[in-house]
Amino acid sequence: MKTSHPVKLGTLLVLLLTSFGVAAQEADLQRAVTAFNAGSYATAVSLWEPHARQGNREAQYAMGVAFYEGKGVSRDLKQALAWFRKAADSGHPTAIFNLGVAYWEGRGVKKNFSQAVDWWERAAELGDTTSQYNLGLAHYLGKGAERDMGKTRYWLNRAAEQDHADARRVLGIIGKDDLATQSNSSADTAQPANTTGAQVESATPGQKIIQTRFKAAHVQANDLALRATPDLGKPVMHQLKPGTPVKILQSRGTWVQLELPVPVRLWVFGKYIQGAPNGRVSANQVRLRTHPTTGNDSSVVAHLDKGATVTVYTQSGDWKQISAEPFLQNWAQQSGLAVQHPVTQGWLDNFNALANPGQASVVNAASDTAEAIAAPFRAAWIKTDNTPVIGRPASEAPIISLLDKDIPVKVIGSKDGWIMIKSPTGLDVWVYGKFVKESGDRAEINEDRVRIRSLPSTGTDSDVLGLLDKGAQVQVISRKGDWTRLHVLHSVAGWVESGRATDPGATTPAWQERWDAIRSEATR
Repeated sequence: MKTSHPVKLGTLLVLLLTSFGVAAQEADLQRAVTAFNAGSYATAVSLWEPHARQGNREAQYAMGVAFYEGKGVSRDLKQALAWFRKAADSGHPTAIFNLGVAYWEGRGVKKNFSQAVDWWERAAELGDTTSQYNLGLAHYLGKGAERDMGKTRYWLNRAAEQDHADARRVLGIIGKDDLATQSNSSADTAQPANTTGAQVESATPGQKIIQTRFKAAHVQANDLALRATPDLGKPVMHQLKPGTPVKILQSRGTWVQLELPVPVRLWVFGKYIQGAPNGRVSANQVRLRTHPTTGNDSSVVAHLDKGATVTVYTQSGDWKQISAEPFLQNWAQQSGLAVQHPVTQGWLDNFNALANPGQASVVNAASDTAEAIAAPFRAAWIKTDNTPVIGRPASEAPIISLLDKDIPVKVIGSKDGWIMIKSPTGLDVWVYGKFVKESGDRAEINEDRVRIRSLPSTGTDSDVLGLLDKGAQVQVISRKGDWTRLHVLHSVAGWVESGRATDPGATTPAWQERWDAIRSEATR
């Protein structure tokens, strides 16, 4: 089975440049990439490490690379994998992929094919192409996973759709006829997209699968940069927040063209726009700028020609703020996105709710906590002090935490007057004690796929709230018998009565700033 190694130098440098050029705009992280590529490894590590300890997943991934290569630090596989786990806990696809390779090849851990497949499955669901390819081969070989030709075709096709040449080659070698006879062996096997537009393909309890001409995704990077052309040298015209649903219209190498639920707004010198709110450009090569000024802080991101139609939103002095669809394209690096496959009605509802804010929004209820956590979120605020967070949408469910008024939350599902939320402060949960390794005032999970529960038992009244994997950092609060109560920041969600929060909507700068401030304080 062919796998991509986690430390192939050329590949890593490309990935680091992509991630930091797009997802981490901070100047010191940019300098770290430049220093690393120039051979100044110690300088790069000194810039990455403080951000990695504060929870920046790109910096955590970079620290893993440094320890694996022994560049800027002593080579240490244990440290490398520990940093990859931290990045993986925040959903970094390449870090998750690397952990799969480590288990497959026994690099720094005991060789375990099934655990490798578990990691690749997580990364594959986040859109990592090589993980999709490896997962397809694992199912074909029956190595680390059941031999299943339906899942083989499903994952190899997912990779081939993202231009993975080896996936296409293997599909040809296996033979289309052989795969077709097995295509019904897996209920998860995807069907070809319908070229006539969106329609319902099939229904499962609580969820509809949608066929579309586009690929659905949501933003997983912090401040995903948009550019008018697929070129890192071009100025950033807008940044998307994590969780924003987007439609992928086409791919070009590592770039994807996106359709957004809300168009990008830019600035044009007002005399070149006639009419409002439906306007028209009156001259050729009219500059679109990021700010209503010609100063150094205002970048020219594109040009419009005479006759182009625009929507006018507001005016600032001599400048007008406009959107210019379809004359303006939105390009981003695919590494900052998690592909939603198959496309569900819930995803489509989220996209449409943002695109049409005046209409009633629908947040699709997921069948379980793990599924809901992967869904795009909407932003809300807690309205009352001491708001209980519980393990399931029922008034008799156990309380796992209390939230104060004006705490921002991420809404990732709803059901019967309840909303499923993630809190920036994290939640207090229970884990079977033998899975917690303590060292001084620090603790971490020592096995993969450890269940997080609302009560210290495995009884029917103890809700499973999520999963933690080996290396996840936790805070021990108390103990009861064989169980340990933990404070967990990531990988866990709870339920709140919908009346105790504001109506879920799009993120705002105030909401994001407050979330980031609380999360930063919680990780210290």
